[in-house]
Amino acid sequence: MKKLIIAAVMSLGTAAFAQEATGTPENPAPSAPSSRQMNGPSTGIEAQEVGPAIGDTAKKAVGAQTSKEEAAQTGVWKEKHAFSMEGTVKAKDDDDITLARKDTLPEVKLDVRDKTKVTLDDKPAKVSDLPEGAKVRAKFQLEGDDSVALELKATSPKPKK
Repeated sequence: MKKLIIAAVMSLGTAAFAQEATGTPENPAPSAPSSRQMNGPSTGIEAQEVGPAIGDTAKKAVGAQTSKEEAAQTGVWKEKHAFSMEGTVKAKDDDDITLARKDTLPEVKLDVRDKTKVTLDDKPAKVSDLPEGAKVRAKFQLEGDDSVALELKATSPKPKK
């Protein structure tokens, strides 16, 4: 008799679980979410295809430059979109400048272009004129992986006493 009761309970229990709200993949319950609700609407485009598919069109629409040549022609020189930073001159050449920053902030290398405004003690200067250790307030913009200096305002380092 015990075996008969256990068999009946097992059969009823299995039947109760089979009537669960989500059903089975082959036989979903009417209240179960549809595959469209679960996966979202299908656009027919994979996410990996979106970036290459839009190409330069979206970049041009939002004003992002796609190459150094285009940036030189049209200019990324929109100061209202520039970032600011302060540091001291660590290294320099005609094409770039490296600024050391306070505390634990990493050094920053900025590309210097022909249109970059450079001043030393409020007088026009060239990057090569900036002495090592000079304090610099820089405005820059990002161009791809590069940081392009729009303006460098330097003050000569004070002599040590």
